[in-house]
Amino acid sequence: MKKIIALMSVCLLFAVFGYTQSIPAEKVPAAVKESFTKKFPAATSVEYKMEKRDYQINFKEKAVGKSANFNSSGEWLETQTIMIESDLPKEVLTSVATNFVGFVVTEITKIDGVGNVLNYEMHLKKGTVAEVVKFSPKGEILKKTLVKK
Repeated sequence: MKKIIALMSVCLLFAVFGYTQSIPAEKVPAAVKESFTKKFPAATSVEYKMEKRDYQINFKEKAVGKSANFNSSGEWLETQTIMIESDLPKEVLTSVATNFVGFVVTEITKIDGVGNVLNYEMHLKKGTVAEVVKFSPKGEILKKTLVKK
């Protein structure tokens, strides 16, 4: 069951970034490719995309779906990693259970950013209501967005 959830989450991660434009590796600046290779030497299934002015690189690392963003100078901006619920910090799980009674978790992403920023983004659903909620590692709700159909 965990493998199915993880696989579905990977598919959702790539679907979320569907508004980006795929680009061939030869069109990606050398600085971006060098920074990516240095930061993620074990990356496999690498796919490059252009997201506004930044480069988004979708890949797998140890069979886990990830996405990293770099600017055109090759500076790392953030990494998003697909997660399963059991890997979340206890404080985040407690916050979800307390603040979102009856909601089902449909997707979890860990977001690592510049300056040791770490957040968890969760897609939650209850009946016809769907929300995207960003949590701090201590379980604090940082942002809540109602998803419109």
